[in-house]
Parts: sequence; C-alpha cells; structure tokens
Amino acid sequence: MSEILLEKRDGGAFVTFNRPEARNALNPAMLLDMRHFLDAIRDDTDVRYLVLQGEGGHFSAGGDLVVYAETLQLPSAERQAFFEARVGGNGACFLSLEALTIPVISLVRGAAAGAGLSFLLASDYVLAAQDAALIFAQTRVGLPLDLSLTYYLPRVVGAKKARQLAFTGAMLDAEQAKALGIIDEVYAADDIGPSLSALVRSFAATAPLAAARTKALINGSGSVNLAQQLDREVMAIGQCVTEADFREGVEAFLAKRRAVFTGRREA
Repeated sequence: MSEILLEKRDGGAFVTFNRPEARNALNPAMLLDMRHFLDAIRDDTDVRYLVLQGEGGHFSAGGDLVVYAETLQLPSAERQAFFEARVGGNGACFLSLEALTIPVISLVRGAAAGAGLSFLLASDYVLAAQDAALIFAQTRVGLPLDLSLTYYLPRVVGAKKARQLAFTGAMLDAEQAKALGIIDEVYAADDIGPSLSALVRSFAATAPLAAARTKALINGSGSVNLAQQLDREVMAIGQCVTEADFREGVEAFLAKRRAVFTGRREA
C-alpha cells in the first residue's frame, strides 16, 4: 500500500501520511509523492481546499531515525553528502506547498515532530485533537531545524520564541501550541471531523479566485515594498473584475441573497 494517499471528495483534496507503524515518519519517497500530489492539486480548479492528516493515532513523527542510524556507518564526508542531497531534494515539496493558493488545513492527532511540524506551520488552519503533541525534535538528535521550519516558525511565533523552542527541543501540548498561534483550535478527538466540515462550509461565502489571489498577495508581501504591493493589488483586482464571481457577488449583495460562486471567468 502507498505510504501517502490522495483522495478527492466534497470539493477538497485529502492527503494522508500512511505509515502508522512508524508514526507516519517521512521518507524521501513520501515527500516526492507529496510534491507530485501538490503540483496536481495546484492545477485542478475543482479542488477548493487541501486537508493534511496522518493515518492512525499520529500526524507525523518527522524524519525516519532508522534511516538516520544507517548513515552512522558511513565516513563523515559521505554522510554529509547524503544528508545535503536528501534535505535539498525534500525541500522542493515545501515550495510546492507554498505555491498553493487554496486553503491548507492540517488535522493533528498525536505526535507532530520534526518535518511533520513543517506541514503544520505552512498550513492556513491547524485543527488539533486534545492529545496532540508538537515536538521540536531535530536539536534532540544533533540536527538543526530544517525543511522550512526556520522560515515559518519565526513568522508564526516570533524569532525569540522560535530560538527558545529550538534551544530546548521543546515539546508542546495542544493548548500550549494554541497559545503560541501554531494551532488554531483544539477539539475532543470525535469533534475534529464536524469542525472541519463547518470550516469547509464557511469557504463557500467567499469567491475562490478572489481568496486565492489574496493568499498569493499576502504570501508575497514580505519580499516587496509598499508601492510594489499596491501595484500587485491593482493587478489582482483587474483580474478579479473580469470573472463571473465579481458580477455574482455584487448582484447577490444588492439583491440581499447568498452568492453562489463558481470560480470561473465571465463567458
């Protein structure tokens, strides 16, 4: 059976890490499959949102320490080359995730550690069960935070707190992670499914292409100045007003009815 699964239903794409016997530890083949899934999702206009989850009782334990242990028999130079090639290749998965303009939702049960945390921090929403445990595990085994963690973590919790989490190899429970802004909501395990359904239903209130362009504007705002960002906003508005959802949104507002958005251009 595949170690990573993709299912499309209810207008969304559901990606499941499927190594429950290893607490869904990630390997290069899984991240390569994930990258291919993400690229396909990006091009599928029928997919309105992405859900990331783990099979069984855990989200993902991060890197596979069994593989790490096997490298200890290698000379230092070979071990260095192995890790640099592996981490460099795996990073492309997170570039594909960053390129998505649909909402990305992580559902977290049990452990989320190491690279598993990278998916949480790159998500737009993180819904967690009460048993969720977030572990900044890399520094506990002699490695720095990697696979986008040093990019996203300080943007979510601030640089000072990010350093502190790394210095201690911190383990956070769900409520602690919520207090830091890493987790958005904490639920009893049986309530996560209904909570996800309610969140997804709320997306219907907004035009998908307008929301997608807003996400792209926000994601790119850190690399431009204000004048450049204003120009980017003008371009995005110019694109949106040519689409059927703009007409539908305005007409629905004036008619005091609920808009029905399609994410299509005007005929």
